[in-house]
Amino acid sequence: MRFGLAVLAAAALDLVVLLRVDQWLGTAALLATSYLLIASAGAGFFAASRGALAGALAVLFGALLSGLVQYWPRVSYANDLGVLLGFELQLVIALVPYAIGGAIAGYAGGVLRKRAMRRRMAAP
Repeated sequence: MRFGLAVLAAAALDLVVLLRVDQWLGTAALLATSYLLIASAGAGFFAASRGALAGALAVLFGALLSGLVQYWPRVSYANDLGVLLGFELQLVIALVPYAIGGAIAGYAGGVLRKRAMRRRMAAP
């Protein structure tokens, strides 16, 4: 339960950045990438176990949510489900490198949680 909630919360937070992909230039691109990695680290931290998987899934689910949000205004047009699936597939494939970075950040968040829990248990 905690794993799914951590992934969904981080994916929803990723919408802030993923809905503005067209503005990722220069310093803004570095800040956007940092934001994705910090959200993935948070997902890994709060997932308690499988932090790397939580970090990667946070980015991928964020991409899926971003696709749905961007497609929503076009629902009333004559678009079919194939257009949506193609759009989603394009977004997910484009964000695979960020998902790999998210997995690394999620792993780091999980390690940080384990260290914090060890210190908490060791403290009298």
